[in-house]
Amino acid sequence: WKNARQRLGAGGAVITWERFNREFLIKYFPADVRDQKVVEFMGLKQGDMSVADYAAKFESL
Repeated sequence: WKNARQRLGAGGAVITWERFNREFLIKYFPADVRDQKVVEFMGLKQGDMSVADYAAKFESL
């Protein structure tokens, strides 16, 4: 973010964190992928996973 802000700011363009974040998500993490991650997260159950495995899966989502 700091690097992007410096590069864009040098050219006179004003960019906020909100704009950068929105554009980043659109380009690198499309809505359909985000929606799929939400579905996976909502269905996450520990089941027979160890606490460590469950925590790792939780954090990966």
